[in-house]
Amino acid sequence: MLLRTNRGMTLIELLAVIVIFGVVSLIAVIAVLHIIEKSREQAFVSNAYALYEAARLHVGAEKVEFLSPRSSETLTYKQLVEDGMLEPMQDPFTGNVLSPENNSSYVLVKKREDGNLEYSVCLKGETKQLCTYSEQSPEVPIDALSVKEIRDQ
Repeated sequence: MLLRTNRGMTLIELLAVIVIFGVVSLIAVIAVLHIIEKSREQAFVSNAYALYEAARLHVGAEKVEFLSPRSSETLTYKQLVEDGMLEPMQDPFTGNVLSPENNSSYVLVKKREDGNLEYSVCLKGETKQLCTYSEQSPEVPIDALSVKEIRDQ
């Protein structure tokens, strides 16, 4: 008669396997949530670049007139949407479309003495913003746009 030495797993072994699967699952969920948050931040910065590009198109269509060197013009999100330069943007953090009527985002266009244009963006979402670069100039210069500049409202 043969003796069966392996009858299956003990309760302790099953619990150990379940705990290991739980720990691995927790690590995976945390990693995925971190990736999703980074994607939202990058999408928010992309929205700021879209606002900048719309302002460049608006200026390029000669809809902005600079009366003198060192003058500036503020192009609002509402103005750019109404002129057809930009579609209403979706806030990546909330998923809602930013209403042109209620949103105070803008692009500041400055004409330097050498004739070149300098662009700065202030993008305000429902919960985050890209508008607190410095005390002298709250707009974020285009070359300084990054996820590091995103602040809570």
